[in-house]
Amino acid sequence: MGCLDFQFAVVGVLEARHPQFNSICLTYLHNFLPVDLEIVSWSPTLIIYRNLLTPRQTSEFLKFIEKRDLTIQKTTDYGTSKETTHRRANGSFIDHGENEITSEVHKKVTKRIPALNFQSAELFSALSYIPGGHYAVHYDYLSYRSDKEHDWWMNMMRNRIGTLIFVIKTAEKGGGTVFPSIGTTIKIDEGDAFFWFNAQADESQEMLSDHGGCPIYSGRKVIATLWIRAKDQPVIPMAASGSPIDASWMIPSFSTAFRRDQKSQTPIEH
Repeated sequence: MGCLDFQFAVVGVLEARHPQFNSICLTYLHNFLPVDLEIVSWSPTLIIYRNLLTPRQTSEFLKFIEKRDLTIQKTTDYGTSKETTHRRANGSFIDHGENEITSEVHKKVTKRIPALNFQSAELFSALSYIPGGHYAVHYDYLSYRSDKEHDWWMNMMRNRIGTLIFVIKTAEKGGGTVFPSIGTTIKIDEGDAFFWFNAQADESQEMLSDHGGCPIYSGRKVIATLWIRAKDQPVIPMAASGSPIDASWMIPSFSTAFRRDQKSQTPIEH
């Protein structure tokens, strides 16, 4: 996959896109803080955030996770959790402010990714995959047969509109994240993160967001996930209802220039 790399100054960023490139790398500044990202897919959105965590933050987060009591993770089917062969991983939930490093990371993404409201995010879900570990292709969007099956999160914060995954430790061999409907596999460096939308702007399921954790053949993979709930997400009333939320809305200098009465448009035509 080719990647065109440049820094942008708000206007005309996409005019530099060339047909031979499948993705674009760029840097935006928000509150004088630089954010490096690679847009892998515009619609549906799939974005890599490069070096989102510093080596120190990555190391401290890993050490904190390794001290946790990691348990066998289950899958959720219509609100019921159960152990299956679809998922082989150990993990633990961690509060945003549980210690200095988790608080620091949560505050950092809040400042660096203003398109999302991280106050509406679930707890960090830390996962460790050892050789043989994997997660079959699935959706993070939650399905229920009736409202009676809804838990507190669903009743109060609505569904999982997006997923942000931090890569804390990479496996020596294997361990990528495959997106079959988009046609790509993400395998990135420690300190990087990647994001996608699980829902469209009307909060219906994004059917192209299926993904899976590829098997680990050597080494260990450790990630931390933030599932972003739909409540109070600023992008929802702005993006076009009934269609995928375009990656353009994740670029602050463009998305903040559009008013809610312009929600039939995306910030950038591409």
